Amino acid sequence: MNVICGIGPFFIGFPGFQTSCLLFTLRLAEDMLITVTCFVSDSHCDAGYLLYGDFCYQFETESVKTWHDAEAHCSREQAHLASLHSEEELSFLTGDPTGISLWMGGHDSVTEGGWEWSNGSPFRYIRWSPGNPDNFNGEDCLSILINNGYWNDDTCQQKRGYICKRKGEICCFNCC
Repeated sequence: MNVICGIGPFFIGFPGFQTSCLLFTLRLAEDMLITVTCFVSDSHCDAGYLLYGDFCYQFETESVKTWHDAEAHCSREQAHLASLHSEEELSFLTGDPTGISLWMGGHDSVTEGGWEWSNGSPFRYIRWSPGNPDNFNGEDCLSILINNGYWNDDTCQQKRGYICKRKGEICCFNCC
């Protein structure tokens, strides 16, 4: 059996709902074609995660971990400790002030002063609290104060809550 698949994308939209539609045509035999239309909606997140843009965020404030243990937990969830890339993303993260500091994915453990995100994304947007990073007692990990969004370099062995971030999943609905 020879299977040939053709894809023809087109886009439709509804107010506040961005959708694309993919049309798949499968040739199962010379005289048999099957066409499947799939509507793809915005990203969505699993329970326990909040959607912002194309990413899902999990705020863990009940269970505290060291930076490395928090990153390991996020990794098991197919995520990383959160990276931050804009003022808008910061506003989302600090939208519900808790008064606590949470681990983010920033660290300078490879090269002192060479801050990077654990997910490998560019470390361009910064919001250090005044006087930081100061490397006091060898601080190599980044925490964020949720009240004001300022960052602090912190001792990685400190136990804190944390924020995991992962790419949102694309929903696909057959409508044939």
